[in-house]
Amino acid sequence: MSRVALLFGRLSGLDDETCALLEIAGLLHDLGKLRVADEILDKPDRLEPSERFVINTHSFETYQILHRIPGFDDIAAWASYHHEEPDGSGYPFHLHAADMPLPARIMRVADIFQAMVQNRPYRRGLKRDEARSFMRGLAEDGRIDADVASVLDVNFDAAMSAALATA
Repeated sequence: MSRVALLFGRLSGLDDETCALLEIAGLLHDLGKLRVADEILDKPDRLEPSERFVINTHSFETYQILHRIPGFDDIAAWASYHHEEPDGSGYPFHLHAADMPLPARIMRVADIFQAMVQNRPYRRGLKRDEARSFMRGLAEDGRIDADVASVLDVNFDAAMSAALATA
């Protein structure tokens, strides 16, 4: 996800230092999943409500780990906000879009996009046109930042390449 976040950061005009921090946040955004059992992470079926609850703690756990590192204030925030919804219904902090800096909103779009196009244990990744339609729908419904979604839409092929890169 770090490649996608870095791409969006650059295309959004963020400075080099911010892009470097954004890339680090992308690399560390799921660090909290180390506290989630493999049986849940690798489950090929739909998660039970109790399992979903455990998975949903990973963003807060990421924050708990990263915010203790000196100089990681922005990284900790951006990495842990990737499941925040613009209307405040997300988790773990229930932030509204106005309370999230652009790099955090980029992280959300990058995370969702990469999750949708990559193969996962429980489903195949979406094809190009399906993914584009899905992301446009999220933007239209106000579930992701419209400006970041526009950056994705205009640079869709580059984003697909970044999301599917293996090395």
